[in-house]
Amino acid sequence: MYRGIIDEARLDRDRTDMIRATESQSTGRSVDSPFAIAAQIVETIGPRPPGSISEAKTAAFLDARLRQSGLRLSAESYRASHAPDYDGIVYGVLAIAGVIGFYWTPLVAILVFAACCGATVLTLWYDTAFLNRRILSQNVIATRAAEGVMRWRLVVLAPLCSPPAVGRGVLALGAGLTGRIGRTLAATLLLALGIAAAAPFSFEVRLWLWYAQAAPAVALLVQGIAALVVQRAPATPGAISYAGALATLICAAAHLRNLQHTELWMVGVGAGSGGGIDDLLRRYPFEPQQTLFVGLDGIGSGELCYLAAEGALHPQQADTLLLRLAACVVDSGQAEARPRAYRGITLAGMLRRRGLRTLGIASLDRYGRIPYRNERNDDMSRLDAAHLDNSVRLIVGLARSIDTIS
Repeated sequence: MYRGIIDEARLDRDRTDMIRATESQSTGRSVDSPFAIAAQIVETIGPRPPGSISEAKTAAFLDARLRQSGLRLSAESYRASHAPDYDGIVYGVLAIAGVIGFYWTPLVAILVFAACCGATVLTLWYDTAFLNRRILSQNVIATRAAEGVMRWRLVVLAPLCSPPAVGRGVLALGAGLTGRIGRTLAATLLLALGIAAAAPFSFEVRLWLWYAQAAPAVALLVQGIAALVVQRAPATPGAISYAGALATLICAAAHLRNLQHTELWMVGVGAGSGGGIDDLLRRYPFEPQQTLFVGLDGIGSGELCYLAAEGALHPQQADTLLLRLAACVVDSGQAEARPRAYRGITLAGMLRRRGLRTLGIASLDRYGRIPYRNERNDDMSRLDAAHLDNSVRLIVGLARSIDTIS
C-alpha cells in the first residue's frame, strides 16, 4: 500500500508543484519555509490517524521532500500495536463478574481479583499491555553520509500521525499515566476488599465488604470504556502535533548538506511510535556511544524547549552532551529555547529507556503541556511561523555543533 502511494506521488509531481505555487501565493511565504510545509500536511492531507491512508500519504510526502534535499530514502513497513489497549475493558468485565460471583464462590473471585491486580501492576511498571490491536504502518528513513571521516551519527525523528481528538480527562483516564495508576489502585483495592470479605468477620461486615467491591470494579470498567473511546476517536488536524515537527525535520535536512564528520539520519516514525522505534532499532542496531538521537514532538506554538527530563513515574534524563550543545546553540544566539522537564514521553524518551543517547525538542505552554494536543482546533491558525523558523535553527545549530566535536 505504502509503496503504491509513493509511486503515485512521484507520477503526480506536476500537480503537487501547482499546489505549492498556489500555497506560496496565498501565504506570502517561500514554499520551502516550515510554515508552508506544515500547511501542505495539514490542509492537503488532513487528519492522520495511525495506520491510515492519510498517514501513508504523509509518509509519501516526507519521502518526496527529503529526496529533493538529496538524502537516500527507504521505507520500512511493520505491524504496530495501536494504543490504548484492550486490557482495561477486560479487567473491568472480569472485576464485575468476580464481584457478582463472590457471593457463591469467594475463592474463585479472589483469584480473579489477584490476576487483575498482578496484570495491572505489570503493565504499569513496564509500560506495556497484554492485548493490543495490530495495524500496518511504516517508518520513512532518510540518510546522508558524512563528507569526511565519520565520528558521529545524528538521528532526528518525528511522528507521522496525529493524535486522537478527545477531552483531556478521557485521555488521561483511558490512555494516560493517571489512568494506568488509577487502574492499578482500583485493582489493588478490589483484591484487598475480596480478601477482607472472606475473613472470619460477622456476616454483616462481610456483606458490606462485598457491597464495597462494586466501587473499584466499576472504576476498572469505566477506565476500560475510556480506553475504547480514545481508540475510536477521530484524529486531530495535527498542526502542532505533529506537522510542525515534520516541517522542522524537512527544513533542517535541506540546510544540513555539508556535515564533515556526522552521518545524518532523518526518520518519520509511524503509528504506535513504540512499535516504530522497536522496528527501527531491530533493523538498524546503532552503535550506542557514537549515535545521538533528537526526537521532535509537538512544535509550533508556546515556548520552544529542549527537554532535560521526560516522564512522571520514571523520569528519563536527557544525554548530558546533547544538553550542553543545545545550551551552547541558545547562548550563541542561533536560536531561542530553554531546558524544561516534561511529564509526558516523546520519541526521545522511548529511546532513552532503551539506553540510548537522546534529547527531546518540544513546544510547551505554561502548564508544561504541548499546546492544543488532542484538540480538534489544532489547525494552521495555531502555528506561529517564527516559532517554526526558530525550531529549524535550533536543530541546524545542534547538528553543526555535533559536527565540530573531535
